[in-house]
Amino acid sequence: MPGSRPAKVWVEGYDPGSWKKTVSVEFTLPAQAVVSTAGGQLSALQDLCAGNFPVPGGDDGAASDRAFGPRVRELFDHDFSRLAVVTTDDKTGASHVGYVDRAGKFTDLTGTASGFSSTPHEQDALFAPDGGSVWFTYRDPGGQFHIASRALTSDHRLVDQWSGPTDGADDLDLQLGGSPLRAVVGGTVRFGPDGRRAAGFIDGAGDNVVAVPSSGVLKTNGDAGAITDQDCDPSGWVDDHTLLCAPRGLSPAQPPYQNNLWTLDVDRMHPGDYEHAKDAASPPLLPATDRKNLPEVVSPDGKKLLFRSVQGKDENAFVTDLTPGAQPQQITAPEAATALGSGDCVLEWR
Repeated sequence: MPGSRPAKVWVEGYDPGSWKKTVSVEFTLPAQAVVSTAGGQLSALQDLCAGNFPVPGGDDGAASDRAFGPRVRELFDHDFSRLAVVTTDDKTGASHVGYVDRAGKFTDLTGTASGFSSTPHEQDALFAPDGGSVWFTYRDPGGQFHIASRALTSDHRLVDQWSGPTDGADDLDLQLGGSPLRAVVGGTVRFGPDGRRAAGFIDGAGDNVVAVPSSGVLKTNGDAGAITDQDCDPSGWVDDHTLLCAPRGLSPAQPPYQNNLWTLDVDRMHPGDYEHAKDAASPPLLPATDRKNLPEVVSPDGKKLLFRSVQGKDENAFVTDLTPGAQPQQITAPEAATALGSGDCVLEWR
Protein backbone atom coordinates (compact mmCIF):
# COMPACT_ATOMS: atom_id res chain seq x y z
CA MET A 1 0.00 0.00 0.00
CA PRO A 2 1.37 3.47 -0.79
CA GLY A 3 2.34 5.34 2.34
CA SER A 4 0.30 8.33 1.24
CA ARG A 5 -2.88 6.24 1.24
CA PRO A 6 -2.54 3.37 3.71
CA ALA A 7 -5.12 0.61 3.89
CA LYS A 8 -7.55 0.74 6.80
CA VAL A 9 -9.83 -1.72 8.56
CA TRP A 10 -12.96 -0.38 10.24
CA VAL A 11 -14.82 -2.18 13.01
CA GLU A 12 -18.25 -0.92 14.05
CA GLY A 13 -20.61 -2.10 16.76
CA TYR A 14 -24.41 -1.98 16.49
CA ASP A 15 -27.24 -2.76 18.85
CA PRO A 16 -28.99 -5.77 17.22
CA GLY A 17 -32.41 -4.51 18.32
CA SER A 18 -32.38 -0.91 17.12
CA TRP A 19 -29.34 -1.12 14.80
CA LYS A 20 -28.05 2.10 16.27
CA LYS A 21 -24.26 2.39 16.08
CA THR A 22 -22.65 2.03 19.50
CA VAL A 23 -18.93 2.15 18.70
CA SER A 24 -16.58 2.64 15.77
CA VAL A 25 -12.81 2.08 15.62
CA GLU A 26 -10.30 1.95 12.79
CA PHE A 27 -6.92 0.34 12.24
CA THR A 28 -4.34 1.73 9.82
CA LEU A 29 -2.27 -1.08 8.35
CA PRO A 30 1.49 -0.75 7.97
CA ALA A 31 2.62 -0.45 4.37
CA GLN A 32 4.30 -3.88 4.54
CA ALA A 33 1.16 -5.70 5.75
CA VAL A 34 0.22 -8.86 3.86
CA VAL A 35 -3.28 -8.43 2.42
CA SER A 36 -3.13 -10.65 -0.66
CA THR A 37 -1.79 -14.02 -1.72
CA ALA A 38 0.57 -12.49 -4.28
CA GLY A 39 3.62 -12.73 -2.02
CA GLY A 40 2.99 -16.31 -0.93
CA GLN A 41 2.55 -15.49 2.78
CA LEU A 42 -0.60 -16.45 4.67
CA SER A 43 -2.70 -13.95 6.62
CA ALA A 44 -6.34 -14.00 7.66
CA LEU A 45 -6.41 -10.39 6.45
CA GLN A 46 -6.58 -11.92 2.97
CA ASP A 47 -9.94 -13.44 3.91
CA LEU A 48 -11.22 -10.23 5.48
CA CYS A 49 -10.10 -7.90 2.70
CA ALA A 50 -10.76 -10.09 -0.35
CA GLY A 51 -13.07 -8.24 -2.69
CA ASN A 52 -12.56 -4.93 -0.91
CA PHE A 53 -9.69 -3.68 -3.04
CA PRO A 54 -11.22 -2.26 -6.24
CA VAL A 55 -9.36 -3.49 -9.31
CA PRO A 56 -10.17 -2.23 -12.82
CA GLY A 57 -12.12 -4.99 -14.53
CA GLY A 58 -12.29 -6.94 -11.25
CA ASP A 59 -15.16 -7.81 -8.96
CA ASP A 60 -17.87 -5.49 -7.70
CA GLY A 61 -16.40 -4.95 -4.24
CA ALA A 62 -18.62 -7.52 -2.48
CA ALA A 63 -17.13 -9.15 0.57
CA SER A 64 -15.51 -12.52 0.05
CA ASP A 65 -17.49 -15.53 1.27
CA ARG A 66 -14.34 -16.54 3.18
CA ALA A 67 -14.76 -13.45 5.32
CA PHE A 68 -17.75 -15.11 6.96
CA GLY A 69 -15.65 -17.52 8.97
CA PRO A 70 -14.15 -17.77 12.46
CA ARG A 71 -10.58 -16.84 11.47
CA VAL A 72 -11.38 -13.21 10.76
CA ARG A 73 -12.66 -12.72 14.33
CA GLU A 74 -9.33 -13.98 15.68
CA LEU A 75 -7.48 -11.24 13.86
CA PHE A 76 -8.61 -9.02 16.76
CA ASP A 77 -8.24 -9.20 20.51
CA HIS A 78 -11.35 -9.41 22.70
CA ASP A 79 -12.01 -5.66 22.88
CA PHE A 80 -11.04 -4.89 19.28
CA SER A 81 -8.17 -2.74 20.51
CA ARG A 82 -5.49 -4.57 18.47
CA LEU A 83 -5.35 -6.20 15.05
CA ALA A 84 -2.88 -9.01 14.27
CA VAL A 85 -0.89 -8.56 11.07
CA VAL A 86 1.82 -10.24 9.04
CA THR A 87 4.42 -8.00 7.40
CA THR A 88 6.88 -8.83 4.66
CA ASP A 89 10.27 -7.38 3.69
CA ASP A 90 10.81 -7.34 -0.07
CA LYS A 91 14.58 -7.00 0.34
CA THR A 92 15.26 -9.94 2.65
CA GLY A 93 12.17 -12.07 2.05
CA ALA A 94 11.47 -12.10 5.78
CA SER A 95 7.92 -12.17 7.13
CA HIS A 96 7.14 -11.05 10.68
CA VAL A 97 4.10 -11.18 12.96
CA GLY A 98 2.85 -8.34 15.12
CA TYR A 99 -0.13 -6.13 15.72
CA VAL A 100 -1.39 -2.62 15.11
CA ASP A 101 -3.39 -0.66 17.70
CA ARG A 102 -6.15 1.88 17.21
CA ALA A 103 -3.62 4.72 17.19
CA GLY A 104 -1.93 3.16 14.16
CA LYS A 105 1.18 2.04 16.06
CA PHE A 106 2.64 -1.20 14.73
CA THR A 107 4.42 -3.52 17.16
CA ASP A 108 6.72 -6.05 15.50
CA LEU A 109 6.70 -9.11 17.79
CA THR A 110 9.25 -11.00 15.68
CA GLY A 111 11.83 -8.23 15.89
CA THR A 112 15.22 -8.19 14.23
CA ALA A 113 17.66 -10.90 15.26
CA SER A 114 21.34 -10.03 15.58
CA GLY A 115 24.33 -12.01 14.34
CA PHE A 116 24.29 -14.92 11.92
CA SER A 117 20.61 -15.86 12.13
CA SER A 118 18.08 -17.41 9.79
CA THR A 119 15.52 -15.32 7.96
CA PRO A 120 12.18 -15.49 9.82
CA HIS A 121 9.19 -16.72 7.84
CA GLU A 122 6.37 -16.27 10.35
CA GLN A 123 2.83 -16.03 9.00
CA ASP A 124 -0.92 -16.46 9.61
CA ALA A 125 -1.04 -14.35 12.79
CA LEU A 126 -4.09 -14.70 15.06
CA PHE A 127 -4.86 -13.42 18.56
CA ALA A 128 -5.38 -15.83 21.44
CA PRO A 129 -8.85 -15.28 22.98
CA ASP A 130 -7.36 -13.56 26.05
CA GLY A 131 -5.46 -11.12 23.84
CA GLY A 132 -2.18 -11.86 25.59
CA SER A 133 -0.39 -13.51 22.68
CA VAL A 134 -0.31 -13.82 18.92
CA TRP A 135 -0.17 -17.33 17.46
CA PHE A 136 1.23 -18.13 14.03
CA THR A 137 2.93 -20.74 11.86
CA TYR A 138 6.43 -20.98 10.42
CA ARG A 139 8.81 -23.45 8.80
CA ASP A 140 12.33 -23.77 10.20
CA PRO A 141 15.50 -23.98 8.03
CA GLY A 142 15.31 -27.78 8.20
CA GLY A 143 11.83 -27.76 6.66
CA GLN A 144 9.92 -28.65 9.83
CA PHE A 145 6.50 -27.00 10.21
CA HIS A 146 5.73 -25.24 13.52
CA ILE A 147 2.82 -23.64 15.34
CA ALA A 148 4.11 -21.05 17.77
CA SER A 149 3.17 -17.99 19.78
CA ARG A 150 4.69 -14.72 20.95
CA ALA A 151 3.45 -12.90 24.05
CA LEU A 152 2.64 -9.21 23.89
CA THR A 153 4.51 -8.65 27.17
CA SER A 154 8.14 -9.31 28.07
CA ASP A 155 10.59 -9.94 25.23
CA HIS A 156 8.07 -11.51 22.80
CA ARG A 157 10.19 -14.65 22.69
CA LEU A 158 9.05 -17.43 20.40
CA VAL A 159 7.27 -20.32 22.16
CA ASP A 160 6.77 -23.44 20.07
CA GLN A 161 3.34 -25.01 20.59
CA TRP A 162 3.64 -27.87 18.09
CA SER A 163 5.88 -29.09 15.28
CA GLY A 164 5.57 -31.89 12.77
CA PRO A 165 5.01 -32.81 9.14
CA THR A 166 2.17 -31.28 7.11
CA ASP A 167 2.68 -33.30 3.93
CA GLY A 168 3.65 -30.13 2.11
CA ALA A 169 0.32 -28.40 2.75
CA ASP A 170 1.80 -25.03 3.72
CA ASP A 171 -1.35 -23.20 2.68
CA LEU A 172 -3.48 -24.71 5.45
CA ASP A 173 -5.32 -22.21 7.64
CA LEU A 174 -4.50 -21.78 11.32
CA GLN A 175 -7.43 -21.81 13.74
CA LEU A 176 -7.55 -21.42 17.54
CA GLY A 177 -10.13 -22.82 19.93
CA GLY A 178 -10.91 -25.05 22.88
CA SER A 179 -9.98 -24.85 26.55
CA PRO A 180 -7.10 -25.21 27.18
CA LEU A 181 -6.32 -23.33 24.01
CA ARG A 182 -5.44 -25.47 21.01
CA ALA A 183 -4.20 -24.55 17.57
CA VAL A 184 -4.86 -26.65 14.49
CA VAL A 185 -4.29 -26.22 10.78
CA GLY A 186 -6.67 -27.46 8.13
CA GLY A 187 -9.12 -26.30 5.52
CA THR A 188 -11.76 -23.87 6.86
CA VAL A 189 -11.65 -25.27 10.40
CA ARG A 190 -14.57 -24.53 12.70
CA PHE A 191 -14.37 -25.50 16.38
CA GLY A 192 -17.52 -26.70 18.09
CA PRO A 193 -18.70 -24.57 21.03
CA ASP A 194 -17.21 -26.94 23.61
CA GLY A 195 -13.89 -27.11 21.74
CA ARG A 196 -13.85 -30.91 21.64
CA ARG A 197 -14.75 -31.39 18.00
CA ALA A 198 -14.11 -29.44 14.84
CA ALA A 199 -15.45 -29.45 11.31
CA GLY A 200 -12.96 -28.93 8.55
CA PHE A 201 -11.63 -30.04 5.20
CA ILE A 202 -9.01 -32.75 5.53
CA ASP A 203 -6.73 -33.41 2.58
CA GLY A 204 -7.70 -36.70 0.96
CA ALA A 205 -10.75 -37.17 3.20
CA GLY A 206 -13.02 -34.21 2.41
CA ASP A 207 -15.17 -32.44 5.00
CA ASN A 208 -15.16 -34.25 8.34
CA VAL A 209 -16.07 -33.76 11.96
CA VAL A 210 -13.11 -34.88 14.06
CA ALA A 211 -11.95 -34.88 17.65
CA VAL A 212 -9.64 -31.91 18.18
CA PRO A 213 -6.00 -32.90 18.76
CA SER A 214 -3.93 -31.16 21.41
CA SER A 215 -2.51 -29.07 18.58
CA GLY A 216 -1.30 -29.73 15.07
CA VAL A 217 -2.69 -30.76 11.71
CA LEU A 218 -6.34 -31.74 11.63
CA LYS A 219 -6.54 -35.44 10.66
CA THR A 220 -9.10 -38.22 10.68
CA ASN A 221 -7.12 -40.70 12.85
CA GLY A 222 -10.01 -43.14 12.71
CA ASP A 223 -12.29 -40.91 14.81
CA ALA A 224 -13.76 -38.93 11.96
CA GLY A 225 -17.35 -38.49 10.95
CA ALA A 226 -17.26 -37.90 7.21
CA ILE A 227 -19.87 -35.38 6.11
CA THR A 228 -21.46 -37.50 3.42
CA ASP A 229 -24.13 -34.88 2.73
CA GLN A 230 -22.45 -33.57 -0.39
CA ASP A 231 -24.86 -30.62 -0.54
CA CYS A 232 -23.63 -29.32 2.85
CA ASP A 233 -20.98 -26.65 3.10
CA PRO A 234 -20.36 -26.53 6.90
CA SER A 235 -20.92 -22.90 7.87
CA GLY A 236 -20.70 -22.95 11.66
CA TRP A 237 -22.06 -24.68 14.75
CA VAL A 238 -25.49 -24.15 16.27
CA ASP A 239 -24.56 -26.16 19.39
CA ASP A 240 -22.10 -28.90 20.38
CA HIS A 241 -23.90 -31.47 18.23
CA THR A 242 -25.31 -29.49 15.31
CA LEU A 243 -23.71 -27.99 12.23
CA LEU A 244 -25.23 -25.25 10.09
CA CYS A 245 -25.18 -26.06 6.36
CA ALA A 246 -25.29 -23.86 3.28
CA PRO A 247 -25.29 -25.15 -0.31
CA ARG A 248 -21.91 -25.71 -1.93
CA GLY A 249 -21.10 -23.22 -4.64
CA LEU A 250 -19.63 -25.77 -7.08
CA SER A 251 -22.40 -28.35 -6.72
CA PRO A 252 -25.72 -26.63 -5.94
CA ALA A 253 -28.02 -28.56 -3.64
CA GLN A 254 -31.07 -30.27 -5.05
CA PRO A 255 -34.61 -29.30 -3.99
CA PRO A 256 -35.81 -28.86 -1.30
CA TYR A 257 -32.34 -27.79 -0.11
CA GLN A 258 -31.54 -25.71 -3.19
CA ASN A 259 -30.72 -22.09 -2.23
CA ASN A 260 -31.68 -22.97 1.33
CA LEU A 261 -30.04 -23.50 4.72
CA TRP A 262 -30.35 -26.49 7.03
CA THR A 263 -28.72 -28.14 10.05
CA LEU A 264 -26.88 -31.43 10.40
CA ASP A 265 -26.90 -33.59 13.55
CA VAL A 266 -23.28 -34.79 13.62
CA ASP A 267 -24.14 -37.64 16.02
CA ARG A 268 -26.55 -39.11 13.47
CA MET A 269 -24.28 -38.94 10.44
CA HIS A 270 -23.47 -42.11 8.50
CA PRO A 271 -19.76 -41.97 7.58
CA GLY A 272 -19.28 -43.65 4.22
CA ASP A 273 -23.02 -44.11 3.65
CA TYR A 274 -23.95 -41.62 0.96
CA GLU A 275 -27.35 -43.21 0.37
CA HIS A 276 -28.53 -42.13 3.82
CA ALA A 277 -26.58 -38.88 4.00
CA LYS A 278 -29.70 -36.78 4.55
CA ASP A 279 -30.83 -38.84 7.57
CA ALA A 280 -28.92 -36.43 9.82
CA ALA A 281 -30.22 -33.32 8.04
CA SER A 282 -33.08 -31.16 9.27
CA PRO A 283 -35.80 -29.98 6.87
CA PRO A 284 -34.89 -26.69 5.14
CA LEU A 285 -34.80 -23.74 7.52
CA LEU A 286 -36.16 -21.22 5.00
CA PRO A 287 -39.22 -21.21 2.76
CA ALA A 288 -38.47 -22.40 -0.80
CA THR A 289 -36.65 -19.60 -2.63
CA ASP A 290 -34.56 -18.74 -5.68
CA ARG A 291 -32.43 -16.35 -3.64
CA LYS A 292 -28.76 -16.96 -2.82
CA ASN A 293 -28.49 -17.12 0.97
CA LEU A 294 -25.26 -16.91 2.93
CA PRO A 295 -25.09 -17.42 6.73
CA GLU A 296 -23.29 -14.71 8.68
CA VAL A 297 -23.57 -15.45 12.38
CA VAL A 298 -25.60 -17.46 14.90
CA SER A 299 -26.95 -15.66 17.97
CA PRO A 300 -25.19 -16.36 21.29
CA ASP A 301 -28.09 -18.57 22.47
CA GLY A 302 -28.02 -20.61 19.25
CA LYS A 303 -31.66 -19.83 18.42
CA LYS A 304 -31.40 -17.24 15.66
CA LEU A 305 -29.39 -16.74 12.49
CA LEU A 306 -28.38 -13.54 10.73
CA PHE A 307 -27.88 -14.12 7.01
CA ARG A 308 -27.38 -12.26 3.73
CA SER A 309 -29.86 -12.83 0.93
CA VAL A 310 -29.07 -11.87 -2.65
CA GLN A 311 -31.72 -11.46 -5.32
CA GLY A 312 -30.17 -10.39 -8.61
CA LYS A 313 -28.17 -7.30 -7.71
CA ASP A 314 -30.25 -6.58 -4.62
CA GLU A 315 -28.81 -7.73 -1.29
CA ASN A 316 -30.66 -7.66 2.03
CA ALA A 317 -30.08 -8.87 5.58
CA PHE A 318 -32.53 -11.14 7.39
CA VAL A 319 -32.86 -12.77 10.80
CA THR A 320 -34.61 -16.12 11.16
CA ASP A 321 -35.31 -18.58 13.93
CA LEU A 322 -33.25 -21.75 13.56
CA THR A 323 -36.45 -23.72 13.18
CA PRO A 324 -37.43 -25.39 9.89
CA GLY A 325 -40.03 -23.36 8.04
CA ALA A 326 -39.63 -20.19 10.10
CA GLN A 327 -40.40 -16.95 8.27
CA PRO A 328 -37.27 -14.77 7.90
CA GLN A 329 -37.63 -11.18 9.05
CA GLN A 330 -35.91 -8.54 6.93
CA ILE A 331 -33.80 -6.03 8.84
CA THR A 332 -35.23 -2.74 7.58
CA ALA A 333 -33.79 -0.20 10.02
CA PRO A 334 -32.01 2.52 7.99
CA GLU A 335 -28.86 2.05 10.10
CA ALA A 336 -28.72 -1.62 9.08
CA ALA A 337 -27.92 -0.65 5.50
CA THR A 338 -24.66 0.79 6.80
CA ALA A 339 -23.97 -2.04 9.23
CA LEU A 340 -24.69 -4.85 6.79
CA GLY A 341 -23.85 -3.31 3.43
CA SER A 342 -21.96 -4.86 0.55
CA GLY A 343 -18.30 -5.35 1.41
CA ASP A 344 -18.96 -5.68 5.16
CA CYS A 345 -18.91 -8.85 7.24
CA VAL A 346 -20.15 -9.66 10.73
CA LEU A 347 -17.34 -10.53 13.11
CA GLU A 348 -19.35 -11.40 16.20
CA TRP A 349 -22.82 -11.39 17.75
CA ARG A 350 -22.37 -10.86 21.48
